[in-house]
Amino acid sequence: MKVLITSNSFASCDPKAFELLVEAGYEVIPNPCGRLLNEDELIEWIKDVDAVILGTEVLNKKVIDAAKNLKIVSRYGVGLDKVDVEYLKEKGIKLTITQNANTNSVADHAVGLMLASAHSICRSDRNLRNHVWEKPISHDLYQSTVGVIGLGAIGKAVVKRLHGFDCKVLGYDIAYDEEFMKQYKVQASTIDEIFKASDFITLHVPALECFTPLIDKEAISKMKKDVIIVNAARAKLIDRDALVAALDNNDIYAIATDVHYKEPEVDPELLKSQTSVFTPHLAASSYGSINTMSLYAAMNVIDFFKEQN
Repeated sequence: MKVLITSNSFASCDPKAFELLVEAGYEVIPNPCGRLLNEDELIEWIKDVDAVILGTEVLNKKVIDAAKNLKIVSRYGVGLDKVDVEYLKEKGIKLTITQNANTNSVADHAVGLMLASAHSICRSDRNLRNHVWEKPISHDLYQSTVGVIGLGAIGKAVVKRLHGFDCKVLGYDIAYDEEFMKQYKVQASTIDEIFKASDFITLHVPALECFTPLIDKEAISKMKKDVIIVNAARAKLIDRDALVAALDNNDIYAIATDVHYKEPEVDPELLKSQTSVFTPHLAASSYGSINTMSLYAAMNVIDFFKEQN
């Protein structure tokens, strides 16, 4: 049986996950292009494989229909906004994710984005490389008010890190872990309360195809003028035009984001903001995260076929 791996970071730090697939008897096909595959390329390479370990490519109905032998999609990560989940169900194709494998890496990155933007770290680095000595005034993360939207594994991990900064944490989710909320002094809040009161807002919720933006023009109008919005989840959680307008009009201080609207492209209108920080969807790309996600993704394939026999 053939297994296509579209993720370029899969087993890139430790070959164990790749070796497990080979030892299990599969013909393993690494990403043939060394980058994100477009629709035509994915259709060409997926057409006769039995399994795919999927990165962040779009797996739509057209691609799924081309995959005549496909039995399982092992998502290398957790985001499913680019996957037609319902059509996979209709076709009887198994879908798995690497739940919690990248939690700590993403949480570290989210807090890093807060600090990088608040303390003008990236901006100052750029300036010094261009021989410009400039000292922007920083925003304090210490004892600030941080709104955490989404208190799943990653959101909770962010809260734990913020605890050391003595932040006032406002948290929103559809359900609450009361013991956790009490232990880390998280104040259950509405989204509107978070918008109005927060110095930092960090997003840790999924973005499905039917999902309307969580942050739009109206939401931004409720925020502090010096708020920093952190997004290590999905770009579509924030309305693009509203975000550009807010940055242009200084309605917010900055966006610190790891996710983008048309990856791997970066929006030039957003890049004009000197206070903002942008990273290329690498929050989950730590050694520990890559190794764990690779093993989980490989074992999801191996275990699935074992169960079929």
